[in-house]
Amino acid sequence: MQPYGCWPAPPGALGRMLLNLFSNAFCAVQKRQQAGAAGYVPTVNVSTRRTANTVEIRVTDNGTGIPESVKAKIFQPFFTTKPTDEGTGLGLSLSYGIIAKGRGGTLAVRSTEGQGTEFVVALPV
Repeated sequence: MQPYGCWPAPPGALGRMLLNLFSNAFCAVQKRQQAGAAGYVPTVNVSTRRTANTVEIRVTDNGTGIPESVKAKIFQPFFTTKPTDEGTGLGLSLSYGIIAKGRGGTLAVRSTEGQGTEFVVALPV
C-alpha cells in the first residue's frame, strides 16, 4: 500500500497527524456516549514509551471501535467514514504516510467494535 503525498513530510506534519488521532478518539467516545450506555465514562488516553530503538506514542479510547470491514480500509487513500464537513481532512492514509515515509516509523491499529481503539505510532530514535 502506497499512501499519496509529498515526502519527506512537511514541518508540523507529525503534530497534525497526532491531532488527527486525538480528534478521531474524541469523536468515537462522543458517539458511544450519545448512544446512552448506562455507566459509560468516555476515556481517551495518550501514553509514550521509549524502547531500545523507538519512541512509541499510544492513543487509546473506549469509544465505538472500528468494524473489521472498515479496519481493512482505513489506511487507503481517500477512504473516510466521516461526512465531508466533519474531521480534520488529514485522514489515516496521510497519517500513515507521515509516519512511515516521512519519519521511517510505523502506525498500527488495534480495535474491537463497541469497545474501543488503540493507535500505536512507533518512531525510530
